[in-house]
Amino acid sequence: MLVKLDMTPKERLTAYARGEEVDRIPTALSAAETIPLLYGINLCDHYFSADLMVQTETALAQDFGADNMGIGLGLRSLPEALGVKLAYPKDSVSYIVEPAIASFDEIDRITPANIDRDGRLPIIVEAFERLQEKFGGTRILSSGLAGPLTTAASLIGTEKFLKAMIREKEDAHRLLQRATDCVVKCCEDMHRRLGIKFTLSEPMASRNLLSGKHAAEFFFPYLKQAVERMNIFQGSTGIHICGSTRDRWQEVVDCGVSGFWIDNCESMRELKGLYGDKIAISGNVTPVEVLKNGTPEAVAEAVRQCVLDAADNPCGYTLCPGCTTPVLTPRENLIAFMNAAATYGRGARKGCVPEGVRGN
Repeated sequence: MLVKLDMTPKERLTAYARGEEVDRIPTALSAAETIPLLYGINLCDHYFSADLMVQTETALAQDFGADNMGIGLGLRSLPEALGVKLAYPKDSVSYIVEPAIASFDEIDRITPANIDRDGRLPIIVEAFERLQEKFGGTRILSSGLAGPLTTAASLIGTEKFLKAMIREKEDAHRLLQRATDCVVKCCEDMHRRLGIKFTLSEPMASRNLLSGKHAAEFFFPYLKQAVERMNIFQGSTGIHICGSTRDRWQEVVDCGVSGFWIDNCESMRELKGLYGDKIAISGNVTPVEVLKNGTPEAVAEAVRQCVLDAADNPCGYTLCPGCTTPVLTPRENLIAFMNAAATYGRGARKGCVPEGVRGN
């Protein structure tokens, strides 16, 4: 049974941002794209139905009570709207089957997406409008999407794009600038329509895929530009990067991000010690081995350790999985996650160890 709390998510997040004590540490489940199967809804149907999106988000809020709500654009919704072709299985997330362009000569074919016309964006906008009407008084809705680097790679194909960083640098930069413009324009248009803020996701930017040298030339300048431009209309912009990032934390922070959601392979305690006075931190319960495949007891212990590691971050902390909540994560583990957040994150306040975990 889910622990009942006194504050609404909007009350909790607003008070926490002001530096006040709240009933529970802010807690998020990144599950909009992966949770439908838990409710007997196949993923393909969910992707193309505002009704099912609203139904799923409503059930997710009622059953687990996480503080976040929204339809994530994810890594592929904007690229699809820009011409990338996707496949939509019933029981797993979508994937790219054909890039938008075959060569860099076709970059001029890529123009900013129209949120009322292109790809699935109109469906997502409709779902957000209905969620805002239904939950706007009690919840702060938001979304996330692929940043410039990951979007650029999707538009032409990852292998071709990575090779261009060595052999066709000028073309790679042209595509990155076009991708940056498209990302910012999409976020701005949806923000103006819906009042939501966006975070950026950049799995292409991890050390596992991109060297420090190439990150310096092809990642950080466009991340910095995107953040500066997005901050004009939404005030602050956070980022999530999958995989290993320790060697580039300083540069990410220098790009002006307000928050950093790191993968479970990295240490939140170390990130807090180095940059906690500059950025909020999110993370990082292991998604597959613990959240999906572990016992409820293992999930609760992982939550306790995360709270111990990061809840006293000076600029704030949000408890969440290290990456997207996996498809077919058991209901009992999600309840264990949220209940442990309520137990160990009780009496949270920015910069302070919560009452629920003191002495542990």
